[in-house]
Amino acid sequence: MKPDFIVFSQGDSREPSTWSNVPFFFTRTLEHRGYRVHHVNIGPPRFFQLLFDVPWRTCCRLVGRQTRFTFVRSRVHRHFVEAKIRRVLARFPDGYSVFMTFSFGAGDTRPYTLFCDQTFEQHIAYFDERDPDRLERPTILKERMNLRKADMIIALFPDLAESLRTVHGSKVKYYGNVVNMDIQQVDREELLKRKRASKEIVFIGSRKYKEGLERLAEAVEVLNAEGRNELTVHVIGMDRSDLPMAPRNMKFHGYLDKGISAQKQTYLDVLERSRLFVNPNPKWAAFSASCEALYLYTPVVIFPYREFESTFGDVNRVGHPLDSNDPRSLAETIANLMEDDEAWTQKAIAAHNATSMMTWENYINQYLRDLEENGRA
Repeated sequence: MKPDFIVFSQGDSREPSTWSNVPFFFTRTLEHRGYRVHHVNIGPPRFFQLLFDVPWRTCCRLVGRQTRFTFVRSRVHRHFVEAKIRRVLARFPDGYSVFMTFSFGAGDTRPYTLFCDQTFEQHIAYFDERDPDRLERPTILKERMNLRKADMIIALFPDLAESLRTVHGSKVKYYGNVVNMDIQQVDREELLKRKRASKEIVFIGSRKYKEGLERLAEAVEVLNAEGRNELTVHVIGMDRSDLPMAPRNMKFHGYLDKGISAQKQTYLDVLERSRLFVNPNPKWAAFSASCEALYLYTPVVIFPYREFESTFGDVNRVGHPLDSNDPRSLAETIANLMEDDEAWTQKAIAAHNATSMMTWENYINQYLRDLEENGRA
């Protein structure tokens, strides 16, 4: 008899907008395989989160304090979430738990899987290049305990898996990565033909990628000054109000919710007609979105950050690795890839091939096999 799954996520796992679509596709694929899934949202109430975070962040900015402590890391939030987890586990005594975060677990009472992209401790070390402060440390200690007690740990990236295995051994699993979209069969020649005729590129990223968007805007100004005004740059994830002085040939779409049919279609249409995916953010370049772009024959122009190279190898094979913040260098790279059809075509085909097997069906198959070996499925 197939077990029920209880999937805990910070946001509704039935909504594509939750964590780059990962919980949505994870749970939907399980359901398509005939498993019953209980969706449990352990995210904070929006009102209480804003009530705490807005004045807290304002205060931190005023005093120049750098911290990633917010309401979701608070003792109050943890108390309510842990109480909710206990109630859910009591309600479904035979369900197998999956936590799509390292911050919570089932304790000693039940076996469970943890699934996430980075520990809080690694996030601080990589992005902030500092030690955690005293407010951040309780979350780090709790995550370490959850990882120690977990039945299985799924790491979304290879470097994360490697570092976790040094502490937790073979229970750490890495299945590759996934393309977070409804995989569709595409006519390669038709799509390549459409893209070759395009003078459009796409940037995808929320406000946390604003530094990369600013660099791209400067490069577009250079291209415009050189008379390349036919170029159109689509920006998904931000509005023009986030960068009011952006050139006019940058078209802002805001956040596009794949749970809304019209917005999902706009998202896919932009990707299908864009010749390049460009996100010159230095440490991270919207990994999930870049995978979707690669699948749809779109070479990437990015800084070669660690997890991308660990997943795909040399960026030059599927796009162009940046090594400079200079807008003229970025402009030249964009212009060269837009104009060199032969080089662009090779990279576009390699981009698709690199992601063609990164399906949720393959991912869940591997997970279920490991669960079965552990006697859990």
